[in-house]
Amino acid sequence: MLKRFIPILVIMFMTTIFFTQHTQAVSEWDEAVTVYGAALENDQNLQTQTAEVLGVEDNDIISYVYREDSMRYLNQDYANNILKSSIRIQQRNEGHGLDLTINEEMGRITQITPQMYQNALITSGITDAVVVIGAAEDVTGESALAGIYKAFAEQGEEVNEEYTQNAQQELNVINNITQQNINVDGFSQEQLNKMITEIKINIIDEGGDLSEEQIRNIVNDQMERNGLDGILTETQVNNIINIVIQIQNSGIFQSEEANRLLDSSRDLVNQITSSDAFDQAKEQAAQIGKEIQESGVWQNFLNALQDFIDLILNFFRSN
Repeated sequence: MLKRFIPILVIMFMTTIFFTQHTQAVSEWDEAVTVYGAALENDQNLQTQTAEVLGVEDNDIISYVYREDSMRYLNQDYANNILKSSIRIQQRNEGHGLDLTINEEMGRITQITPQMYQNALITSGITDAVVVIGAAEDVTGESALAGIYKAFAEQGEEVNEEYTQNAQQELNVINNITQQNINVDGFSQEQLNKMITEIKINIIDEGGDLSEEQIRNIVNDQMERNGLDGILTETQVNNIINIVIQIQNSGIFQSEEANRLLDSSRDLVNQITSSDAFDQAKEQAAQIGKEIQESGVWQNFLNALQDFIDLILNFFRSN
């Protein structure tokens, strides 16, 4: 009888070892990091107000994001005097996911939504953290990502600059398409974010090294699944394909971060599909004869279960 349970016990033991080791890849910081925009460095009143928005604590590591940081991480040139969006971040152990909020009690982030930030952070390889973004006055919010990447530098954990610049370009593509279609019937930013997130999921699921034709087929399929076929222009579709190819060429879809990206991307899709804005987008799409298909929590569970089974099988095959 005992012999029948030994294989099960071995699997449980080895699985525990694996996940214990695996979760050490991303470890929680002892202190959170607050990074203010450079414009706040000599404006104590504005900095105090922003600290209240972000929930800054006494033991936070404090830094500032400057023009050279935006050039380095985003490949964008922002003068110091316009850098006002600020962030507070606490990295968590792997598996805790990405918890991102925008506090607009004092000032609005006018162009970037939480889902757009999350999509960009996933592309840059950041998947397990609590992030608050905010400002004491209205700002576009485009430079906040540079503050997040600067926070990792303050903790001695440099991020991959090719990843971060690709993430910024992805955010620019999403933002530009959103602005161009803001008054187009049947379009919503929720559809677009879901579509791009699911494109990345598909590519990772299929090995992370696809041809341009394969990527184009995935884009076209996801465009239809998200009710955006016939709405996005050929130029907009090509812009999406080009940035996805660029992200793939960085190697991130085949890197050690790929599984974390996959989990975080699935979490983001669930967040989008459970939002009120997504329900409204579905209704608006239906009014013009379009349908937005939900990925569904059940399918995500099945995907996660298959990943787990494959993980165990691969472990024993390699030993």
